[in-house]
Amino acid sequence: MKLEEIVLVKEHLKGRTLNYLSTLDDFMLVHVRLKTDSLVMSGQIALDLSKTLSDDSKWLKVEFSEHKSVEARFCTCESQLRGFLGGRFDDVGVKTIFEESMCNAYCLDKVTSLGMRLDGSSNPKFQFTYKPVESKFEQGEVLHNFNGRDYKVIEKLSARNLLLMDAQSGNLTVAIGAGMYSRFPKGEEPTEDNAMTCLEWDHGVYLGSTPSLIDFSAIRQKYGEVEEIETIYDYRHSLVDQFDALKRITKNPLLPDSVKHEAENAMYEKFMTGRDDTFSNNLQDGKYDGGFVEKPVKKEVAR
Repeated sequence: MKLEEIVLVKEHLKGRTLNYLSTLDDFMLVHVRLKTDSLVMSGQIALDLSKTLSDDSKWLKVEFSEHKSVEARFCTCESQLRGFLGGRFDDVGVKTIFEESMCNAYCLDKVTSLGMRLDGSSNPKFQFTYKPVESKFEQGEVLHNFNGRDYKVIEKLSARNLLLMDAQSGNLTVAIGAGMYSRFPKGEEPTEDNAMTCLEWDHGVYLGSTPSLIDFSAIRQKYGEVEEIETIYDYRHSLVDQFDALKRITKNPLLPDSVKHEAENAMYEKFMTGRDDTFSNNLQDGKYDGGFVEKPVKKEVAR
C-alpha cells in the first residue's frame, strides 16, 4: 500500500485516547457506519477526510456521544507517520495508548517496510537499497523528498543542480548533485508497495525565503551552465528569465504571503513593474539595457 493510504486515527474514549493505523475502508466500516446510515453523510465524511491530504494541520472529527469521538486524517509523509507513532499529536494530560491490535495489518507492514518501529524510531537492523532513477527535471514540477517535504523546481541550473523552493516554508535551496532515487528494502525487488521514489541531493546551499536578498545571477554563474551573454539580445533573454522566475513566486498559492511580497518587491525594484505587457514594452524599448556590458572584440595581431 502507499503511505498516503494510511489513515491516522485517534479514538477518544472517556478520558483516554487510543491511537492506531487504519485504511479508508476499515475507517468507514468501523466508525462511519456507526455514525450514520445516510450515503450523503458518509460521502461527506469521506470527502472531508480526503481534504486532509492537502493540509498537514487538518483532522477530521466525528462525534458519537459525550464520551466518545474520533479524529482522523490521511498520512502525508514519513515524518508525520513517525510523529504520530512517537506521540507528537497526543493531547497533553490525556492518557494515550498506541493500540497495535486495532491496526490494519497492511498498515503495520508498511511501517516495517519504511524501516520504522511502532514507536516511530528507526530500526537500525533494517536497511534500504537506493537505485538512481532517470529524470530530466522540469521547471515548475513539485518533487517529494525522503525528509517528507515537497520542493518546487524554480530553475534547472544544470543537469544535476536545481534551484528549489520548499513548498511549505518558501525557503530557497540550491540542490547540488540532485537526482531521483527509488528506495526499497535491501534484498527485495522493488514493487509498487515497497518502493518510494524521491528527490535527493549531495549538498545544499540554503538561501532563505527573501528573494530580494538573493543574487540569482551569481547563483547561475556559480552553479549553472552559464550561457555566454555576448549580445544585447542574450542579455534581454536573461532578464526575461529573471522576471518570469520572480513572477512565478508571486503567483504560487503554496507560499506564505511574506515570501510572495518579497518577490514582488524585488520585481518592482529591478523591473519597475509586475505586468507582463509593461515589462515586455520596457524591454523592447531598451529601458533595462543599462546593465549590459559589451565584451571587447579581440583584435588579431598581424604577423
